[in-house]
Amino acid sequence: MLISRPLYKLCFLAGVASLIGAAGCGGGSGVVIPHPTGNFSNASFQGSYVYQIHGFLADANNSPYRETGVIIADGAGHIVSGEDAFTSSLSAAVTQSTSVTGTYTIASDGTGQILLSSTGLGTAAGAPQISLAITLASTSKAELMEADAFAAGTGTAELQDSTAISAAPSGTFVFRLHQEVETNTLQPASEVGFFTFSGGSLSNGSMDQNIFSVGNTSLTLTNGTLSTPTASGTGTGSFTDSSGFTTDFLYYIIRNGKFVLLVSDSNSVGSGSAEVQTGAVSNGLAGNYAFGSRGDDSNFYAGVATVGEFSGTGATISSGAFDSLQDGTNYLQDVAFTGSPTTTTTNPSPQGRVEVTLDQGAPMIFWMVNPSRAFFLDDSTAKTEDGAADLQTATSFSAASLKGQFAILMDGVEVLPTLVEGLARIGTLQFDGASRLTLVELANVSNPQTGGATSPGALAGTYQVGSGGRVTGSVSNGGGALDVVMYGVSGSQAYVLQVDSGTNTSGMVQLQQ
Repeated sequence: MLISRPLYKLCFLAGVASLIGAAGCGGGSGVVIPHPTGNFSNASFQGSYVYQIHGFLADANNSPYRETGVIIADGAGHIVSGEDAFTSSLSAAVTQSTSVTGTYTIASDGTGQILLSSTGLGTAAGAPQISLAITLASTSKAELMEADAFAAGTGTAELQDSTAISAAPSGTFVFRLHQEVETNTLQPASEVGFFTFSGGSLSNGSMDQNIFSVGNTSLTLTNGTLSTPTASGTGTGSFTDSSGFTTDFLYYIIRNGKFVLLVSDSNSVGSGSAEVQTGAVSNGLAGNYAFGSRGDDSNFYAGVATVGEFSGTGATISSGAFDSLQDGTNYLQDVAFTGSPTTTTTNPSPQGRVEVTLDQGAPMIFWMVNPSRAFFLDDSTAKTEDGAADLQTATSFSAASLKGQFAILMDGVEVLPTLVEGLARIGTLQFDGASRLTLVELANVSNPQTGGATSPGALAGTYQVGSGGRVTGSVSNGGGALDVVMYGVSGSQAYVLQVDSGTNTSGMVQLQQ
C-alpha cells in the first residue's frame, strides 16, 4: 500500500541566525540567536538546484526515507517551479510530483529556510508543506535539513548546469548507492562500482555489493539504459547485474560530470550519486586522504559512523587513524591502522578498484573516481558502511589552518533508553584560527512531540588540531554540549563525527565562500 507524506503543521524557528527573540514551538520560551557574519542574501540562491535528502520519519520504527528533486529559485525569495520524488520504508514505490512551488529566505550569514508545497505528494487532506532549513556553503551549493515535526534528515542542493541537461549522461562514472532497504532481501546494502554509458546504453560496468549479514559480492553489470532527460535534466535508468537482478532508478543531472540517483525498485529505500572517472585510476591510492563513512548494523539504521585519515599507495595503506562510534556507546578513539593488498593480482585493477585488508577492522574496497577521490565500502557481514575519501591538500595542519565561518551539516540517530529517533543539525561553525570555536545551529529529531527544528542558542568552546588533520572540538552553553572529531581534507573542508554518548551523527563542515 502506498502511503504518501502526511500533512503536518510546522512551528519552525525560521533561520539559524536570523531570528531574534522568536518563540519556540509548543509554547516554549523565546530564544535570542546571535548573528554570525556573511554577505549572503536571497539573490545568493538563484537558478536550478538538484537536491537530495535522507533521514527518518517520526514513527514507531524510525522509518528511513529518501527524497530527491529539482527546484528553481528566482533570487528573490520564490521557488517558481520544481519536481520531487519521495520514498520510504512505509511505501511500496516512489511517489513523484511535477508541481513544486514555494518560498525561501536567506540571511546574511547564509542560513534560512525553504518552504515547499507539492500537490503530487498530497494526502486526501490537501497538499503538504515541506520545510527545509538551509545554510549556503556558496552560491552553487547549499546544505539542507528537514525541519518538520514528522521527519528529520539532511542533504544538499547543488546548482545545475543548464548546458548539461539536454542529453543523458555519457562516459564512465564511479557510483555509490546506499540502500537502507534493498528490494530482494529487505536488508541494508552498500553498492560501489563503475558503469559506462553512451547514447543511453550501458557498455561496461561492475560493482561491489555488501548486503547486511550476507557480505560482499563482486558483480558484473551486463546491460542498462538511461532515458532521454526531461527539460529539467531528470530521467529514468536501470542496470542489470550478473546475478540477474535489475536496479531501477531515477536520475538528476547536476553537471556533465555528476548526477544523483534515487532507487525506484518496489519496496526499496536508497539513493546515491555518480561522478565521472578521470585520471590514472589504475594506480590506485596516491597520497594522504581524509575520509568519512556511515552505515547500518544489527541494531539500528545509521548505527555506525566513522571518520579518519590514511596514507595510501596503490593498494597499501602505510599508516592511518580513525574515530568510530557505533550504537551510541562503542566509541573507538584515534585508532591507528595499516592495510595491505587483499590480492596481488590486478589490485589495483585497470578500472580503479582497490581492495585493502586492514590490521584493524574490516577490509575496505575502494573505487577511484580520480587519484584525488574515491568511493568505498567496508567488506563486513556485521554492518553496511560506505563513504568517500578525498586527497588532503595540506601537508600539515594546525589551529591556524581552520579559520573562518563554516557551514556544518550532520545527521544520524539518537539512541534513547526507550526509543531511537533521527537526529540532524545544520548551521554555522566559526573557527577563530587559534583555538576558539562557536556553533550556531538548528537541531531536529524525528519525534512529533518536539514540534520540529529548534535552536539551543550559540554554543562556545575550543578546538585542537593535530598535524595530520585530526581536529577535536567541544562547545557548550547552559542548555547542552556537543563534542566532535574532524579530519581535514583542507583548511576549508573536513569530515565530522559527533562523539557524545547516545548519538550516532556525522557529516561535513565546509568553509563558506
